[in-house]
Amino acid sequence: MKKEYTAKSFGRSAVALAVMGMIAKLIGALYRVPLTNIVGAEGMGLYQMVFPLYTVLLAFCGSGMSGAVSRVVAKYTALGNDGAAKRTIKIAIVPLLVTSVVCTAGMAVLRNVISGVQGNTEAGLAYLALCPSLLFASGINVLRGYFQGKCQTLPSGISQLIEQIIKLVLGLYLSKTLMPYGVKYAVAGALIGVSASELTALLYLVIRYGVSGKRRVRLSMVPALAAEISEELSVAPPVADKTILKELFSFALSVTLGALVLPITQMIDSVLVINLLMHGGAGRESATAMFGLFVGPVGTLINMPTVVVLSVAIAFLPTITRAVEKNEDAAAPTRSAAKWIMLFVIPITAVFLVFPQHVCNVLYRKGLTADQLALAAQLLRVQAMSVFYVGILQLSTAVLQGYNKAHKPVINLLIGACVKVGLTPFTVRAFGITGAAFATTLCYAVAATLSMRCAAKKLRIGADIKNAFIKPLVFTALGSLAFWGITVALKNSIVPYLWQIIIAAAAFVIIYALGILLTGAINIKSEITHLFKFRRRKQQDL
Repeated sequence: MKKEYTAKSFGRSAVALAVMGMIAKLIGALYRVPLTNIVGAEGMGLYQMVFPLYTVLLAFCGSGMSGAVSRVVAKYTALGNDGAAKRTIKIAIVPLLVTSVVCTAGMAVLRNVISGVQGNTEAGLAYLALCPSLLFASGINVLRGYFQGKCQTLPSGISQLIEQIIKLVLGLYLSKTLMPYGVKYAVAGALIGVSASELTALLYLVIRYGVSGKRRVRLSMVPALAAEISEELSVAPPVADKTILKELFSFALSVTLGALVLPITQMIDSVLVINLLMHGGAGRESATAMFGLFVGPVGTLINMPTVVVLSVAIAFLPTITRAVEKNEDAAAPTRSAAKWIMLFVIPITAVFLVFPQHVCNVLYRKGLTADQLALAAQLLRVQAMSVFYVGILQLSTAVLQGYNKAHKPVINLLIGACVKVGLTPFTVRAFGITGAAFATTLCYAVAATLSMRCAAKKLRIGADIKNAFIKPLVFTALGSLAFWGITVALKNSIVPYLWQIIIAAAAFVIIYALGILLTGAINIKSEITHLFKFRRRKQQDL
């Protein structure tokens, strides 16, 4: 009974963490919409210039360490060696803290040099505003890993929500307050909000760790528990700090390398694209604004559905992994995952491909000029297929991770990134900023194709063509026709433009959702039952 309760509790906590994580990521993606309307295209260019290098340094400051700490803490907790589990925090934090200090100092000192290489020295102030967050990142990653290793998943989820809410509220407030002093000051204000959000999340985790430590002390005073703990400690063999350190970094290394692929590519983009545009005759402000449209408003729209797709893939990963470990049929849950992903990415891809101007006008008309809105719509149309390819990539990644081949998607993404970097100089010279969007789409297309090929060698998925492709395409077409008809009919009416789009979008969603449900393309009850079937089997085994 105790084991069953633990499994149920952990399952609920895992679901809560997934939901809070998805909400936090959506807040982070949506945050850039009002920020774009405050700082404009040039401001988003400055804002996005600093993030590729920041993300690279963040990886060195421990973004891959969270999973490693979680794994090591879980291991020694399961072995009854709570002392080794607690020492993991100290062993992990020291080298990461040193790295964070070096990275922070380096970015602060070299900020003007780095921004000059990128093509706009005004980004130097943005780098300075973002520096402090690197100091807090190491502690956040280690503490999140510790709580997850202890099966306490809620602190990580809550800290993510706190982080995004502080960034949203404080960042937007500071950017709007500082905008009268200039774009670079408004961008710096938004990035101060990022640093403050990291500090707040760290303080919450430290307080939560201190409270949990006091609770452990109080529980250990109960005689029965004290006897149990002493018995566990007596049988747990001592573990050297060197051993724990080796276990941490051997795991974190591969995760960090995988996390570096896209940030390094984006950092190269931030150097290449602006300089190539300036070489082609664009002024510094114009080149920065075009780059800002590419990675800011358009990048935000592309990333929004990616968050949902990633969450779906993560939800199905335990089921696929269990099927592989038990030598059961892993094709069934994979087909189910493929259907859920395709049902989501096909209509989103179609909307971005067919109606990009409506999407950009509704979201960004307050912060962008008419020419910038037209360019953003063009970039969104070019990158629309990225949503579809990301869906394929995440599905194949889940399959390969289930078969313990997590390095394959990383290699394939690296190949796609190399293709992107190699083509960008030619496509930008030929087509301007639109060429950069095309190279990005091709990056995901190459990575998705290679990863799906690797996944197919491990597993014959046998996708449900009728329900996963044909029906979504048919009802997407019908919904698109309704959207177009309503916008045309209301174009010269007294209905405000925003409400025209809302009514048309509601018609699209209703037609698509009803079509999918009424034709039996998906049965929500049976799909959820199948997804969590492994939990009931586990409880029966217990």
